[in-house]
Amino acid sequence: MSNGIFATWAPINRAKGFWPRPITPGTKACHLPDWQKPDRDVSGDAFAAFVAKYGHFGLGLSMGSPFPDGSRLGAVDVDHDSYVPLVRALLGNPVCGRIGKKGIAYFVRVVGNVGNHKFKVKGEYGKEYGQVVECLFERSLCVIPPTLHPSTGAPYRWVGTPLHEIVFSDLPVIEP
Repeated sequence: MSNGIFATWAPINRAKGFWPRPITPGTKACHLPDWQKPDRDVSGDAFAAFVAKYGHFGLGLSMGSPFPDGSRLGAVDVDHDSYVPLVRALLGNPVCGRIGKKGIAYFVRVVGNVGNHKFKVKGEYGKEYGQVVECLFERSLCVIPPTLHPSTGAPYRWVGTPLHEIVFSDLPVIEP
């Protein structure tokens, strides 16, 4: 097993019940087929082989992994810095987020049948901001620290408590 980001952090995150995925170096993507599938059918031996093969990759989490209360992991990804204070207030000052180049992704618990959403806006005088927030609640990927951001070369960083250290019930709840 290599000592790369995925090799180091995937087992820790899987032990917490999350679904870790290897992030191809220099990208924000997992290029493996079926990466969206849940981990519940992956044996420990199969996971160890997977970690050995992709240990030098970055780390992302597939959204939707279940928590003990039946809720599931999601992220509200704010893509525009000027919307960060609004989303933070709406979520009640979340305990866990991660920053890459701009904006922030806050981790949440999702209850019920709530799918992914993208929010786009226009600014003053018709100025296009484009997509400002994306809700990643199922079959979505969120890159997490300490993966290197492809355009800055700097590692993503945690805001608040790192996800693998949180008490899941402290995350804000999103429900229909």
